[in-house]
Amino acid sequence: MSQPPSYAPTSTTSYTVPTTNYHKEVTRASLISSPLHKDVYNSLAEIYSILSVLELIENSYIKDYITDKEKYTSTSLRLINQYQIIVNGFKEDQAKIDICNALMTNLNGNFDEFLECFSQMFNPACPLAIKRLTSGVPVTIRGQDQDIGSQMSTRTNSTPVNGQSGSNQNARLIAEATSNFITCMDALKLNYKHKDQLHPLLSELVINLNELTEDNNNLDFHGKSKLITWLIKLNNLQDKELPSEEIEEFLNDLNIAYKNFYSKLE
Repeated sequence: MSQPPSYAPTSTTSYTVPTTNYHKEVTRASLISSPLHKDVYNSLAEIYSILSVLELIENSYIKDYITDKEKYTSTSLRLINQYQIIVNGFKEDQAKIDICNALMTNLNGNFDEFLECFSQMFNPACPLAIKRLTSGVPVTIRGQDQDIGSQMSTRTNSTPVNGQSGSNQNARLIAEATSNFITCMDALKLNYKHKDQLHPLLSELVINLNELTEDNNNLDFHGKSKLITWLIKLNNLQDKELPSEEIEEFLNDLNIAYKNFYSKLE
């Protein structure tokens, strides 16, 4: 008698009865294994929300839905600083770095590529926001993104803020810029050298200087462009603090810009 086909029913089987309960409810606790994981996930969710909001702001500004340049600049800078605080919090904790590396396999501890890896993992579809966070400065700060900024400047430079006259507005901005110049220089003299300490102070100064106008054009003076360079350098600072020789150079550039600022006003 011939043997039955190999696919015919037999008394033995290779089927294994599963032990997994597929009707078990998936809970938050089953996905988050520790409080530290929860903290990292919450921070990543915060970054996603920052990207979404900043993308909306960038689109609104380009399409002229937002016409108040001062509000756009301050809001963008606040979001940029919030993002930088979160990422710096990751970099300062090795356990958080390990969790980020596990979530984003292409990261490998290199937070210069954080936004790229984050986009690949979570696909936020926010190209304008990613560009803004990468540059570290709003589009209204001259010296960055000239392709968009030059288009926007003709619509915004001559518009008084909050209905104030140009002279009153400039007087207020001159006082604020003077105060911010002194604050930045005092901070460097007090040995402030961390990115988190210097970047917000210089951002405020650059915003004030960018708002000042002369004959409906941005007030320009020797040394102003150096401040933009320092702002970008602080944003891209790898070691999180400036070395002593660069602090002296930064203070010297601030002094030169401050003197030329006053000379321009005279």
